[in-house]
Amino acid sequence: MFKRIMCMALALALSTGAAFAEAGVSAADALFSDGAAPQATQVPAAAASDADVLNAAAALFGDVNYDQQAVYTPSAATASIASGDGTDEDMYGADDTASANAYPTLQLGDSDGTDSVAYIVFLQNRLIELGYLNDAADGVYGENTQTAVREFQRSNGLQTSGIADPATQEKIYSDTSTLVLASTDNALWGSDTMRVQTALAQWGFMMNKPDGKMGDNTRVAIRNFKEYMTKIDPTFGTTPEPTAEPTPEPTAESVFGDMPVAVDERITGIVVNDGAIDDDVLIYVDGQREFQVYRQDVRNGDKGDEVMRVQKRLKNLGYVYSADGSFGDNTELALKYFQRKHGLSESGVADKQTQELLFSATAMQAEEYVFPYKIIVDISDQRVYIGAWNGEQYHDLVKKMKCSTGKDRTPTPTGTYQSQGKAGDEWYYFKEFNCYAKWATRIVGGILFHSITFNSRKRPSGSVKTLGRKASHGCIRLSIDDAKWIYDNCPTGTTVVIQD
Repeated sequence: MFKRIMCMALALALSTGAAFAEAGVSAADALFSDGAAPQATQVPAAAASDADVLNAAAALFGDVNYDQQAVYTPSAATASIASGDGTDEDMYGADDTASANAYPTLQLGDSDGTDSVAYIVFLQNRLIELGYLNDAADGVYGENTQTAVREFQRSNGLQTSGIADPATQEKIYSDTSTLVLASTDNALWGSDTMRVQTALAQWGFMMNKPDGKMGDNTRVAIRNFKEYMTKIDPTFGTTPEPTAEPTPEPTAESVFGDMPVAVDERITGIVVNDGAIDDDVLIYVDGQREFQVYRQDVRNGDKGDEVMRVQKRLKNLGYVYSADGSFGDNTELALKYFQRKHGLSESGVADKQTQELLFSATAMQAEEYVFPYKIIVDISDQRVYIGAWNGEQYHDLVKKMKCSTGKDRTPTPTGTYQSQGKAGDEWYYFKEFNCYAKWATRIVGGILFHSITFNSRKRPSGSVKTLGRKASHGCIRLSIDDAKWIYDNCPTGTTVVIQD
């Protein structure tokens, strides 16, 4: 699909190509401009039939939500093995035996191997698409994935084992018209759980979206709220010491009948932060007592509870990917974007006005996470495009890198991922293939950005001359310099879009 769109985009670019030619840039450069070339908004208005072309251009500029995940069918990949794809010059040492078996059994505790077929990522993407998994694809078969598989099996008449055996996967990857999709679970919006989740998410104690279900994330958020309130209000959660009642004198008749009953009393001044919904929480949630959302300004370099609340609220609204209680450059970048969207001064400081809006019900969601850069991997032309954040979107092309993605039999999984950060130091060892690569950055599961390969003695076994065609088991190979640039400049959580 993307190849067809790119062909249409190229045709459109050629029809209006004088400006591009004069600027000395390619059609791909024009789609993700560095400022020297015409911007996407300068393309002449297109007819309705050209909508796909404009959507492709908008996609590279980060204006499209890449929630849709491509579906990979291992059995189809297996069929391609027989045809072969020639001899690789750039081998993984002496071992290039990775294969795409048809539907290997997957179960709790499994994970995708590094630079091998991303079976679990593909499975998770499909479960997300079908509505059974409300989580990110990470290449690890955890409890959420097991539950999603079990629910799929239950809905589609299969044995509910929670194991993705060949029969289950054959059904999962079948035509959606033959499947029972996940039903929408209507949360009880009037329930205590939903009300508490909504309030705690708004006040910066919960990063997850309210769903009306009392799970571990909700319990942690309640516990954090109680601990926070205990710090700022020593009387929080305490009850007055009960008035002592006189103990009745036992009589001969009551020795074995009406003996006084021993009652455990709550000790004044001690709060049990157990993560349960109780009156101490509901009194704030229901507005009987006002929760003070602003306590102090926080800015770059600050740490502590108030920074954590700001970050969690920004995470809940989709501006930052994580919260660690330390206000750094990325938090400042995201806060400035929040301020821009809400018509505030872009100071990057969470002052009183900013916090009162941030912790309100009217705070607007971000279009996507804010990082210095966004990475787009285009399998169709074997290139990696790096777009820079300009204050409101990823607009300027700052890097274009030649790459090698997975072969047809061992494809690179398409979709949108938040990178998992640096995978070790300078050298990364592939145990399965007894070879090395430099400057590895983990995208998802066992899929990495990394340099060309080196043998067991750390001598080059690959060459930059082989980049530009499919060659790997799923990872994305780059030149040494390009791999290091991503390693140095793209922190954990950076958005990576992989598209056909």
